[in-house]
Amino acid sequence: MTMRGRFLLVVALVLAAGLQAQTDQAWQIGPFARPESGNPVIAPRAESVFTDPVSKKPVNWEALHTFNPAAIVRDGKVFVLYRAEDDSGAMEIGGHTSRLGLAESEDGIHFTRRGEPVFFPARDKQETREWPGGVEDPRIVERDDGPYVLTYTQWNRDRKTYSVGIATSRDLTRWTKHGPAFLTAAGGKYAGLNYKSAGIVTRLDSGKGRLIAAKIDGKYWMYWGEGAIHLATSADLIHWAPVEDAAGAPIELLRPRAGHFDSSFPETGPPPVLTDAGIVVLYNGKNAAEGGDAGMGANAYAAGEALFDSKDPAHLIAQGENPDLKPEMPYERTGQYIAGTTFAEGLVYFHGRWFLYYGCADSLVGVVTAPTTPFAGVEGFYLKNNDTVVFYGDSITEQNYYNQFVELYTATRFPAMRIHFYGAGVGGDRVTGGGGGPIDERLSRDVFALKPTVVTVMLGMNDGGYQPTTEEIESTYTKGYTHLMESIHEHAPGARVTLLGPSPFDDVTRPTWFASGYNGVMEHFAGLDKELAQKFGGRFIDLNPAVVAAIEKAQALDPRVAKLLLPDRVHPEPVAHWVMAEALLRGWNAPALVSRVTIDARGGKATDAENAAVDKVERVNGTLRWTETENALPLALIRDNEMQALLLEVSDIQQQLNQEPLRVTGLDAGQYKLTIDKSAIGTFTAEELAKGINLADYQTPMRAQSQRVGWLVRDRDAAHYIHLRMAVRKFNAGGEAGKPDVMDGFENSLEDSIYETAAPKAHGYEVSPAAATH
Repeated sequence: MTMRGRFLLVVALVLAAGLQAQTDQAWQIGPFARPESGNPVIAPRAESVFTDPVSKKPVNWEALHTFNPAAIVRDGKVFVLYRAEDDSGAMEIGGHTSRLGLAESEDGIHFTRRGEPVFFPARDKQETREWPGGVEDPRIVERDDGPYVLTYTQWNRDRKTYSVGIATSRDLTRWTKHGPAFLTAAGGKYAGLNYKSAGIVTRLDSGKGRLIAAKIDGKYWMYWGEGAIHLATSADLIHWAPVEDAAGAPIELLRPRAGHFDSSFPETGPPPVLTDAGIVVLYNGKNAAEGGDAGMGANAYAAGEALFDSKDPAHLIAQGENPDLKPEMPYERTGQYIAGTTFAEGLVYFHGRWFLYYGCADSLVGVVTAPTTPFAGVEGFYLKNNDTVVFYGDSITEQNYYNQFVELYTATRFPAMRIHFYGAGVGGDRVTGGGGGPIDERLSRDVFALKPTVVTVMLGMNDGGYQPTTEEIESTYTKGYTHLMESIHEHAPGARVTLLGPSPFDDVTRPTWFASGYNGVMEHFAGLDKELAQKFGGRFIDLNPAVVAAIEKAQALDPRVAKLLLPDRVHPEPVAHWVMAEALLRGWNAPALVSRVTIDARGGKATDAENAAVDKVERVNGTLRWTETENALPLALIRDNEMQALLLEVSDIQQQLNQEPLRVTGLDAGQYKLTIDKSAIGTFTAEELAKGINLADYQTPMRAQSQRVGWLVRDRDAAHYIHLRMAVRKFNAGGEAGKPDVMDGFENSLEDSIYETAAPKAHGYEVSPAAATH
């Protein structure tokens, strides 16, 4: 967390009135604004007919009301799962059967809907919980490995029972129901509980707009309930257990507040978001008829925010004084709930903004948006402007690859920032030091003299002694690492420290030397590193699993090639170092997005430009032209280079760190040639261009520019390596090292060249009909 973030938290803590803060606090995602047009975005359709699998009769499944939506970003679009009520049953709230429809949008406002629901009561194991009554009020998150997890209300109108159900899907249309979230918790203690409204804590992958279920202290967390807001945990996102107080009851985190919009009760809103400031919980509040918010009507629902501690999700830090969103428009106060509602359930990060989807008077779906702020939702890239980063380690760091690739990514993705990188690896080093001197000498000369704001440490390969670990080896490693961390805290007290779990010893392509293998020792050391990072308030990123997975993929492709990734079983070749760099960058929340642009050929305009500026769009005689300046450059990875092709085969670096999508819509069917600065990029169909191509996959002027930056990064890092070796030789010869010399100026001049070369440049794009091929 930044100093500003800490300051805001301190202010919040000392506010006198119940930990409440003003609505303009920087930690909040809102306030939100309604778009100029488009609302409501989803309304009932009487003509939609569906054959119900329980009654086996056709029903007008979304004839009466469409409201209370969940939302997720998928394939560059917003998908909304909305509650739809049919025209059966009594004309009263809760008197109809609810199902979930699916709608999708390219701009977050104008939606295309499916003709039938995608989630509904059926002849399945959940029928008695969902019929009659239905499935209601969804919230949705994405698991890191792909599947979507849905929380929803199972409602049996006859029995008056309701519970939070869990379902999963990989495509948003075919779902597996898993039953009530708390069914098996505490030996069945909560099996008969009536409960609803559950949002799973997420983290944001800002590059792709994915809200991914977040683990905190090894567990998933979920805020749930109406009347009061509670907390639950899970190991698998399916089976949940309420967090209990000393009396064995679910703890209460938010309660009604007299004189406020939530004076009757609070109720969980969309999935909470883990941010730099903490966990931001958007929730809904019902206003009391007496003693509530005088600026709102009796029994009206509004949406507000609360902030919880990311290290202790039960600890309330701050709570908004006023609502972010309340019923003000006619469509929010006219419907089956005449008191008015703006009931928030769906939150996505899309096109650089927050989109909040909500139910309007239990009848319609609306949307509001908010810009992204430094503390509102994006756990931003770890490195900041003017950071000085030192990579400390042994011969694997001395190879000067993974740190160089991190520097290259940063310079090309954030050319407006200026960050100073230094490699400080010396072969043979252990936690106690090595060929470059004892640990205190090494740190003083090679780290502290550079006044770092960020330090990474990767050690362990030599410390394990290439043998099964012993108590003595583990004790020496832990004590030495503890001293190293204490020294950093003493001599570079403001530095942010990232401990890297050691890269692997190759036990995949060759037989192990002993039962558990030497990489088992490295994995054990990684566990010790993680504990030390937690103890000293640092960050931990394990580089081992990603490299092992890459070796295993290469082994499946060609065992001879796989051995080349770590030829001596210890020192990775550049392909494996790229995998390590990807793991480190993802651990630092590096965005995948280079830029995102959509051109409407028919309208002659840019409809989307994220991290890019587009102007002079014109279409003359069938040829579409525009000028585009991207604020970042892609990584220069391409399949024409055999080693880079191998990297793309054994890793997901292109998907995770190198997305440069270009879409061109509104073209007539046919083949089109794309050129940039008069250089041919490729020939594509209108359908391919409408779907989008990743420019990072092609030989573009931007890629060539990035490659030139890469050569300069290589040269500068080689210069610093020579500088470091000169300092080590001076020390070993008994001389004094560490004073400024001519090499400092040379390194700085090369750094200037890096950022000058990475500066954004305007490019001329042209899409023209291609000659027919036979």
